[in-house]
Amino acid sequence: MSSSTSASVEARSQAFQTVFEDICREIQGSVLPDIVLPWADDDGAASDSCLLGPSLEGGMPGRLALHLKNNLVDLSAFDQGDYQD
Repeated sequence: MSSSTSASVEARSQAFQTVFEDICREIQGSVLPDIVLPWADDDGAASDSCLLGPSLEGGMPGRLALHLKNNLVDLSAFDQGDYQD
């Protein structure tokens, strides 16, 4: 790999990290730290299921999803449901 390619990858990685860290600071208060959370359906009714945390209250923020998709992070696992699924 040439040094110019290496410098380009380094610059893109640094730019990705900077924006990612900014988003993480913004959503810090939305992170639910509990390891096991009671699961409620979309209507708010309790169920016998639990969610393994940590998780994000309200699911993955749009800005974070867009940043990851724009930077070629594979989010295909989330295509069939929301982030908390």
